[in-house]
Amino acid sequence: MRYIIAFDCGTTAIKAVCIDRETGKLTSGKAECQLFLPQPNWAEQDPAQLWDALCAASRECVQKAALNPQEVAGVVICAPWKNIIPLDENGTPLRPSMIWMDSRGIEQAARLNNAMGRFVATGQDYFARLMWLKEEEPDIWAKAKHIVGLNCYFKFRATGNFFTECSDDFIHTPNADVQAYYSEILSHTGLTEADLEKFPPSLPSTACVGKLLPEAAEALGLAAGIPVLGGFGDLNAITFGCGCIEEPMTHIYLGTSGWLCETKNNRVDGYGAGNFTLDEQHECTIFSLQTGGRAYDWLISQFYAAEREELGDAVFDLVNKDVRSVPAGCKGLIATHWLGGELPPLAAKNAKGLFFNITDQHDRRYFARAMLESICFTHRLSLEHYTKLHGSKPSSIRVVGGGAMSAEWMQMMADILQIPVQVPANPRYVGTMGAYYCALIGLGLAENYADAIASQSLGEETVYTPEPDNFAVYDKNFSVYSKLYATLQPLYDELNGVY
Repeated sequence: MRYIIAFDCGTTAIKAVCIDRETGKLTSGKAECQLFLPQPNWAEQDPAQLWDALCAASRECVQKAALNPQEVAGVVICAPWKNIIPLDENGTPLRPSMIWMDSRGIEQAARLNNAMGRFVATGQDYFARLMWLKEEEPDIWAKAKHIVGLNCYFKFRATGNFFTECSDDFIHTPNADVQAYYSEILSHTGLTEADLEKFPPSLPSTACVGKLLPEAAEALGLAAGIPVLGGFGDLNAITFGCGCIEEPMTHIYLGTSGWLCETKNNRVDGYGAGNFTLDEQHECTIFSLQTGGRAYDWLISQFYAAEREELGDAVFDLVNKDVRSVPAGCKGLIATHWLGGELPPLAAKNAKGLFFNITDQHDRRYFARAMLESICFTHRLSLEHYTKLHGSKPSSIRVVGGGAMSAEWMQMMADILQIPVQVPANPRYVGTMGAYYCALIGLGLAENYADAIASQSLGEETVYTPEPDNFAVYDKNFSVYSKLYATLQPLYDELNGVY
């Protein structure tokens, strides 16, 4: 069997990628996803529409690759974590999915924190949103036979079977310490034993969860009977795809959201904005950006609307050229990317975007560069927590995702973090490669992730070396940036409320 089909599902688009095991060639198809923001703090998607998008991306991929579906060895699906999708006894969604960026559980989080006697959740937390669903939509909760995440829903549509995996399972986990933590939280959520039976069992991400059903195979443009591997969340796919498989390897991801992530053997209390289970042996600490690339995309849509209409995706080349023409530090202009608030280390959930210190010398080029610099500043805040724990910075850091395609941005990142930045040959496809490695192991074609990674020729990486001449101006701007939220918090509280 020559091919593996990997699905890399983001918040706003789904990629289907065919990997040719003989040549290493990648052929992709893509479909856009609809995101609904029906009211403040709500973020929803239609699971059926997402499945249709996944199928459309698959058919485009298969057509472009001109492959024989009978030569596909396996299918693996990776999708964003922490979706909450209630399904009836037939597997039909009872309401739109509450996705990872939904933060409606504000009241529930406050009660949960009070019951726990310490801070454990914001309104965006998975458990707080579960409580919201049970309390605010009791009829839907009562009708729900299954409550699943997006990866599980896709696997059900593909195979008819309900299995999740450890990175998207917050009811049971292989790590005893994490299980004790989950059990403590669940004891304060109001969920009963009958409620917990709605959640699917877990299998290892490399396990085969079933085979493609005829109806699913037809929709995907594939053949019935192809094995479907468990897969995992997008966080795991990207972590494995960029090779961060052992403690204390680190990476930065720049996509719609973003993060700085460290692979660890066990979680450390009070460290990071959150954690996720990488596999049965490893945990990961994550410092998240609520709005990373999404804020930059917003800026381009507002400041470069005409050019975007004319040039399409080529507008990014124009913006990169503009950014390159602006000096480091933007002549004192500082932006914030907090369009939807931010998580720790900023802990600025009620904050919103800002351009600070504007003068008549600043045109749209400066605003674009300042937005990119602000995202780098937040990663520097995160890196300070890493340094405090370990006593030193990492010697270098790998940066992946669509944002890593910009040489201008990567040089900023190296200069602001003051460490070398490594960008792999195909930074957009690291999630796909993580899924591919998972499939190789599940199909018995590799023993483990180290073996799977070593078996592939990934091309040359690009290394961006810090330019010391820029350190002083970035240190000055970073000092101001890191004080902005604390200084403005009373005003954000007054305008937006405290949450």
